[in-house]
Amino acid sequence: MNASSSLTELAAGSTYALHNVIALDGRVGHYPSQARGYAPCNCYLLVEDDEALLLDTGFGIHKDQMLSQIGSLIGPDTSLSIMVLRLNDFLSVGNALPIARHFPIKRLFATIKNAAAALDFESTSQEEAEANAGRFPVELITGNEWVEIGSRKRPVKFNQSPLRLINTRWVYDPASKTLFTSDMFAHSWSESMEPQWSIDAGADETTEEDVRRFLLSTRYWWLEGARTDELRRGIDAIFDAHDIENIAPGYGKLLRGRQTVERHYRMLDTVLRELDRSQTPPVYIPHDKQYYPSKEARP
Repeated sequence: MNASSSLTELAAGSTYALHNVIALDGRVGHYPSQARGYAPCNCYLLVEDDEALLLDTGFGIHKDQMLSQIGSLIGPDTSLSIMVLRLNDFLSVGNALPIARHFPIKRLFATIKNAAAALDFESTSQEEAEANAGRFPVELITGNEWVEIGSRKRPVKFNQSPLRLINTRWVYDPASKTLFTSDMFAHSWSESMEPQWSIDAGADETTEEDVRRFLLSTRYWWLEGARTDELRRGIDAIFDAHDIENIAPGYGKLLRGRQTVERHYRMLDTVLRELDRSQTPPVYIPHDKQYYPSKEARP
């Protein structure tokens, strides 16, 4: 690993965040085009006895770092299962095939039979594609159920994301009391390349306006003037059902501690309520007008 890669332990010996940092210079579509600074791309490894579960595989540019990070946490006798939270997002699928060449893959959790085809960016023939697909034993799931990891049957819950643009899963891990939220709650980054990528109650300066600007300046631009009541109910249902002490997004800073989790959950709910068409008329936001400094500056 290098200076732009690091690990965060979410639960001792069992749950880890794998961070690989990218510079924000207007070319990263996951962030507002005018955002500047640095943000981590986050994958997560849940280790339990003889099996580990990897949530997302990272951008291809981080291949070597991902292999090193995983290798530092599991041994050669540990089988690896994979769940990609967004099957059509490079941040989720970019390193699946290189990882499968280095670690024995026990299963690929997927909602479609041919999911392995979405993980292959190298094959140049049908024969090669079939061989690469064979590295991923697919275990079909509905995407809204409990699964078990390791010989001690550690439970992990898959949920369909209540707020999404593309097909997305959120995952809840009771062992670490962590909700992995993919591209939601990803609204924090840094002006510097920080060694620690977490926000806790003692150093949280995020505002509702920050959350609003992030949503409307990225893939959630369509929320302004949408019908958000059902979205809010879906998010409420997940937070009501699980004991959450950490929110772990696919990129951006981790949210640590119940107070921080509750605060960001409430900020998102407030923003969604205010964006509902009962309070806000629908507005089309041109891409080059994104990341408004204030509500007054928006058209």
